[in-house]
Amino acid sequence: MELLQLRYFQKVAELENVTKAAKYFSVPQPSMSQAISRLERDLNIKLFERRNGKLFLNEKGRAFLIYVERALQELDNGIAAVTEDSEKISGPVSIKIMENHRFILTCIPKFAQLYPDVSISVSHGYYEDQDVSYDLCISSQTSYKRMTASAPLVRERVVLAVHEDHPFAQRKSVDITDLQGQKLISLPAQTALHSLTIQHCRARGFEPLMPIICDDPYFVRKYVSENMGIALAPSISWKGRFRENTILVDIASPEIYISSYLIWDDAHYTSPAVNRFKEFLLEEAKAFSTQ
Repeated sequence: MELLQLRYFQKVAELENVTKAAKYFSVPQPSMSQAISRLERDLNIKLFERRNGKLFLNEKGRAFLIYVERALQELDNGIAAVTEDSEKISGPVSIKIMENHRFILTCIPKFAQLYPDVSISVSHGYYEDQDVSYDLCISSQTSYKRMTASAPLVRERVVLAVHEDHPFAQRKSVDITDLQGQKLISLPAQTALHSLTIQHCRARGFEPLMPIICDDPYFVRKYVSENMGIALAPSISWKGRFRENTILVDIASPEIYISSYLIWDDAHYTSPAVNRFKEFLLEEAKAFSTQ
C-alpha cells in the first residue's frame, strides 16, 4: 500500500469519478484505475460499487475513507509543522460561532487589517455539522466534538428585554418567578440562553412559555420590539442592538450570568495563523468584557 494510492482513493471517493480524479492529479485515467485496483487487491476487499454507470463507495469503502482522511490530515499537518515559516502569518482559519456573534464580528475586521494574508471562514450555526471540522469554536460549552481545549472569553450578566408598553418596562428589576405565564421569545434549545431560561424557571417551580423560538438573535430582538413577547438577553453581546422601543430590565433574583469559551483541539497541529487569531481573540475579549 502506497501513500499515492491513498491520495488517489480519497480523491476518487470525493469526486465519485475516476476520470475527474485522474485529471485532478494530471495522470492518465488508466493509471488512476490501476492504482485503485491495486489498493483493493492489497486490502483484499472492494471499496467501490457501480450503479447505473456511476461510481459509489460501498460500506467498507466509506469506513476506510474515514481513516484515510484522518491519516492524510495528520501527515499534512506534520509536513506543515516542519516546513511552514512560523514568522509569516498567512493561510486559512475556520471558526464555528455558537455564541457571541457580535464579539467575533468586531474582531475579524481588526485582525484582517493586521494580517491581510489570513483568510477567515465563519460558520454561524447552532446545529451539528456532521462532516465539517473547524480550527476554533466559540460556545457556552468547554468542548465541541474532538476540540477539548478551552479558555474563557466573555462572562456577562443576563437581563430581560421587554417592549416599552409591557408592564415590566416600568420596573427597575424582576424576579424569575415574574416570568411565569409570560410569552418568552428564545433562541434554539442548543444555546446557552435557552438552557438558562429553562433551568431557572424550573428551579422556581414552573415551565416557561416559549411560543416563539428562532435561530437568529436579530429576530429575537425584532419580535420583542414588536411586542410579541419578552426575552432574556446578554447585556454585553447584544448591547446597542435593540430598537429604541425596547427596555432592558435587570433580573435581580437570581442574578444570571452567561459565559462563552474559545475552544480548539490541542492534540493536533495548528498553523501560525490559527494560533495568532486565537491569541488575538483572547486579548480582545478582555476589553470586550468591560464594555
